[in-house]
Order: sequence, then structure tokens, then C-alpha cells
Amino acid sequence: MAAFAIGDTVQITGSVMTGNVGTVVHVDEGRGRYLVRVGAVTQNYFSGDDLKLFSS
Repeated sequence: MAAFAIGDTVQITGSVMTGNVGTVVHVDEGRGRYLVRVGAVTQNYFSGDDLKLFSS
């Protein structure tokens, strides 16, 4: 499950929030999900399939 780590900048590719860029702030290994914070107050859990490392 270690595809992403806390602090990684990722782009969301799934059906929810597609195209947004955020930071991984928590890894829930039991559920296989990553908590990604977008902006100051928006955050959501995503599977690894819904994320890719962001490169500018």
C-alpha cells in the first residue's frame, strides 16, 4: 500500500474532485485509503487508484 506517503503532493484522478492538487496528510492502511487535503479546509479520502504524484 505504500504508493504515497504523508507530505506527497498528488493530483486527484478519480470521479470526485478530479484535477485538484493536494497533499497527503494521513494514510489509512487498514482501509487502503489516503486522506488528501486540498486548500485550507477541504479534505477527502481516496484510494491509490484515484491519485497520481503531481509534477508541475
